[in-house]
Amino acid sequence: MAIDTRTRILDVAERLFGERGFPATSLRDITTEAGVNVASVNYHFGSKEALLAKVLDRRLKPINERRLQLLDAVEARAGGAPPELEAVIRAFLSPPFRSQGVWGENGFQRLVGRIHSETNEDFRATFVKQFDHIVERFTAALHRALPDLEVADLRWRILFMVGSMAFTMSWGPQMVARGSTTRDPEDVLESLVLYAAAGMAAPVPLGVPAASGR
Repeated sequence: MAIDTRTRILDVAERLFGERGFPATSLRDITTEAGVNVASVNYHFGSKEALLAKVLDRRLKPINERRLQLLDAVEARAGGAPPELEAVIRAFLSPPFRSQGVWGENGFQRLVGRIHSETNEDFRATFVKQFDHIVERFTAALHRALPDLEVADLRWRILFMVGSMAFTMSWGPQMVARGSTTRDPEDVLESLVLYAAAGMAAPVPLGVPAASGR
């Protein structure tokens, strides 16, 4: 069965945004490869920014649903006790890694890494807002796992973790392509989980003024 026009545009946009980056990919590039005209993009999406939002939404919605499923399972196993730190972090990190079998397939992993540096502030604000519920759930779970850590510090460490994830997903395919590593995504994921867990549990720096809102 032929792929409908909207899906074809999304598939091509996802790949090109991931390969070339958002600013370097024009609507003309997308329509040429998709075999459609620019009017089709305007009809289905309205703008390049709106097209990017739809590309992300169709992938991130199931990823975030899976994150919550995994977190529910982690908390159920813990019962009333604090959840295991590495298990909470793995619930957050593993769905995007396991959404694809190999590095760079259809460009989505690289695309996620690029979003944080290649889009404008308004788009990033809209993008981040989609994660409000995810952030709330995981912040609460991580605080139960690390009750001595202030929430203000915890939120910064979540930001560090997300940054590490995005950078890894952006540069991982290029490292593999250059032959600098033979590790597959599962190995990289486990290394990242351990790295993030160590960072989350690290001591708070001494002599640093307390953050407002603690």
